[in-house]
Amino acid sequence: MTDLLKYFVELCLLRKGPQDAPVSLPLLLVTGTALVVTAVITDQLHEDIIGKLSFAVIQVAMLTAVVFVILSVAKHAERVMQTLIAMYGSGALIQLLMWPFRARLDPTIEDPQQLQGEQLPLIAVLVFGIWSFIIMIHIYRHALDTTRGKAILITILTQIIIGLVMLNLFGGARV
Repeated sequence: MTDLLKYFVELCLLRKGPQDAPVSLPLLLVTGTALVVTAVITDQLHEDIIGKLSFAVIQVAMLTAVVFVILSVAKHAERVMQTLIAMYGSGALIQLLMWPFRARLDPTIEDPQQLQGEQLPLIAVLVFGIWSFIIMIHIYRHALDTTRGKAILITILTQIIIGLVMLNLFGGARV
């Protein structure tokens, strides 16, 4: 267990890649569940547990589908499980680290003057968001054996696809 946590920390520090993850269906299910659970507990956009859970499950399902399609098209389908384990585990870890900062943010604030006391949590959430994006680039770069530039474009494409689907499905949610 500590070796696994060490792997995800090393992955988030860009010292390990998806190729270093064990190929394990139980681990895939555990890390996928961890990502859903951390998404639910850190969700501030939805008020009820059903909204939080459906948002988290659909978001993880979309990530899974996009990664599967991208790796299949690139003829690296054999790397899907390790890539998803890396994305799920690193995503769950980043969400847990971001949680105390997100909890301090009030999603109902509309007046920019009220945001003055929210600067540190807001900056921390932004930094963790950027770091998460960098981790995804790192994972794609290794999973696809590609350049950093292509990995950046694929990461942007992944985020756009997931974002558009989530916006279309949950666009009417209280934000």
